[in-house]
Amino acid sequence: MLRFTKAEEQALRLSMRLAETGRLLNLGELAELEQLPEPTVAKLLSMMRRGGIVVAVRGRNGGYELATDPAHISVAAVLKALGSDPAPSHPCLEKDQSQTDCPRLGDCGLRSVWRHLQGQVARLLEGTSLADLLLAEQDVGTHVNNLWPQRADLETAETLAAATGRERLNEGVDFR
Repeated sequence: MLRFTKAEEQALRLSMRLAETGRLLNLGELAELEQLPEPTVAKLLSMMRRGGIVVAVRGRNGGYELATDPAHISVAAVLKALGSDPAPSHPCLEKDQSQTDCPRLGDCGLRSVWRHLQGQVARLLEGTSLADLLLAEQDVGTHVNNLWPQRADLETAETLAAATGRERLNEGVDFR
């Protein structure tokens, strides 16, 4: 199961807040708006600054802002700024598989599933920008579904059923 750490979630929230306001916000404002402890916000902003996601403006009226337009910052870029791999690899996809305890090192169909899943996750996170995340939830859902459709349309399901000789398992479900 793909899981995001609390820090990754918080960094994405901070990035979204900066994108939403479109102005400088100081550490205290960000902490209050996102209901996070200031030390946590400071640590995350420092990592995001080093990763090129935010810039810090010094001085009395200083604060933090996004380094570029929110449409040009992907979810994957924010995660990478924290040192995370947005689409972590499965051990059986590693080049050096001598460290794995799996007896199916030679030829395994499961490896194709992990490879496909890793690619889809990477595509979704790279293809979703902070600007996308600020859309209404339904619009974000449409965007995500365009990148990674959740269900096959009726023709595809019927074609698959006919090709495999299986009855439709989801009888009565409208795939349109």
